[in-house]
Amino acid sequence: MWSSTSFDNALTPNITGSQNSSYFTDGVTNGPLALSTDNPYLTSAERTTIKQALAANGLPTNQFYLNRLNQDLDTGYFRTTLQMYRFQGGLRGDFGMLGRHFNWTLRGEYSRYTNVTTEPALVVPNLVNALNAVETTDGTIQCAAGYENAPIATRSSICAPLNPFGYNQMTPAARDYVTAVERSTNRNSQRDLQAEIRSTIFRLPAGDIRWDLGYEHRREAYHFDPGTYLSGWKQTDGTVLQYGNDAVIPATGGAYHTHEGFGELDIPLVSPSMQVPGAYHLSLTANGRLTYNSITGPYWTYMVGASWWPMRDFGLSGNYAVSVRNPSVGELYSPRASTYESGVDPCSDVGVSSGPNPARRAANCAKAGLTQPFISNFNAYSLPGTAGGNVHLQNEHSKSYTGSLEFRPHLIRDFDLKTSFVDVRVANAITYLSASNLLDACYDSTNYPSNIFCSTFSRDSSGQISSFDSGYYNISSYETQALQTTIDYVLPLKRLGFSEESGTLNLQGNYVHYLKSQQSYLSSTYALAGSTASPKDNFTLNTTWQSGALTAQWQTMWYGPSQFMLQVPSIRYEHNKRPAFAQFNLSLGYAVTRNLSTSFVINNVTDALPRDAGIYNITRYYEALIGRSFQMRIGASF
Repeated sequence: MWSSTSFDNALTPNITGSQNSSYFTDGVTNGPLALSTDNPYLTSAERTTIKQALAANGLPTNQFYLNRLNQDLDTGYFRTTLQMYRFQGGLRGDFGMLGRHFNWTLRGEYSRYTNVTTEPALVVPNLVNALNAVETTDGTIQCAAGYENAPIATRSSICAPLNPFGYNQMTPAARDYVTAVERSTNRNSQRDLQAEIRSTIFRLPAGDIRWDLGYEHRREAYHFDPGTYLSGWKQTDGTVLQYGNDAVIPATGGAYHTHEGFGELDIPLVSPSMQVPGAYHLSLTANGRLTYNSITGPYWTYMVGASWWPMRDFGLSGNYAVSVRNPSVGELYSPRASTYESGVDPCSDVGVSSGPNPARRAANCAKAGLTQPFISNFNAYSLPGTAGGNVHLQNEHSKSYTGSLEFRPHLIRDFDLKTSFVDVRVANAITYLSASNLLDACYDSTNYPSNIFCSTFSRDSSGQISSFDSGYYNISSYETQALQTTIDYVLPLKRLGFSEESGTLNLQGNYVHYLKSQQSYLSSTYALAGSTASPKDNFTLNTTWQSGALTAQWQTMWYGPSQFMLQVPSIRYEHNKRPAFAQFNLSLGYAVTRNLSTSFVINNVTDALPRDAGIYNITRYYEALIGRSFQMRIGASF
């Protein structure tokens, strides 16, 4: 092997002989570039040096391989055009019959959402032609004769020689010859029809018993068109080759529909006018829905609840609900395609002592023949696998309990304070399992290696992860217990002696504390709350002032102490425990006319940054990580 630093740093400075694989042979479409040592873009000195190095290593001197970071060919930029339209309409009316008054409604909606993504994409067969450059008798450089273009349109069909040495050294003609336009389309559509009728049964001392009956029909559909480039190059034997670095993705799609009948009953038992001691207000409510889903079949959902206010200022309420969630069309039909993922290999030296049961994990890894310390490539960089939808998904089922205490003091007008305990348990949950999740599910299980997730990935002879099959599965269960407190107070400033034009102040706050939040699958339980992605404590307070067309809001966001990684030994990460963090945002809005408004937003006013910001969850802390930012918006409605 011979190393060179004479080329631009866009090249990896390792040039090897022909014992290495190339993506110009055997259908392989990634790897080093195979180049002739007589390439006319090499100087005479470079050509001599390369040939001498190859000969010194006992390798043929007619060809060498060059690793290159193709940032000037595969730029990574793309453009997505989004289009959404919705049609809605309905009728409503009333009539009298049998001494009762009935109200009815008919509603219909159709919506479609389409996004079209285009991006330049490398066509490898044309790149092979462009790299096979020769110098003619008149000193010009051109493509070697006898080339054949790939059967896909590129920006130019005329072969132009491409200079791979250095960043952006190729001509526009060469770039156009090796570049096609990749165009893919996603389309979601929904149709919804509803019919509903409402009336009363009879009147109790506290009021009318009200009922509501209805029917709903829904249809949801998804379609993905990969376009010519991602559809790949069809061969005579029925196989399909990819044109470049993007794997072949087949067209996919599907639809499901539902027929749903539902009803609701509200029963007032005590009203304030009845003046019952210890019961200012008392009511019961119940609703149910019978659904037939064309994919998952029939099922029931229902809810029962009660509300009791012992006195005017203080009330209690609660409900119990059984719910079902259908798999979405995206979870069912999204195309399965190549992906790249990295994470923490549970059998690696940094993962084997973690998890809900480190001893079990270590024992299963030992059964797999992985001796410690094992250094896993999966921890260091992304590895290839597949991901996408699952047409075999079934419904999620959940049970939830909610109990609330509410305080509305009549001496403080427009003030409401509510504290709730929420317990939600989800079974057969539809969960996207990444490569890391699949590995954990296998090695943390009690029935290794027999559980199904041990077959969703493979290792090579050295123990390294070589492939995985991530996606959606009905596998896990969730349990969440939380305390939530909300506050809402509206204060017209004229109550404090200011003028009518001084406006109104509104305080809206929300505090959540997770008592428990965990995910379980294959007899292993993983904590969810307490990480930087989901702190156990969250608080948001919006203070809004409005006067006429002008609105100003100050937002306070606070996240409690958290950990970078859960269920790892305390000595694993030096800065695993993260302190609490606060951020402030300011928004100013003005309604220019009834149909035209504008707003100015400052996110992260104080430019706060979490300590050791590099290990924080990007989604939750996005605005903090990018620093103070400004937005100007103009909105129009018609």
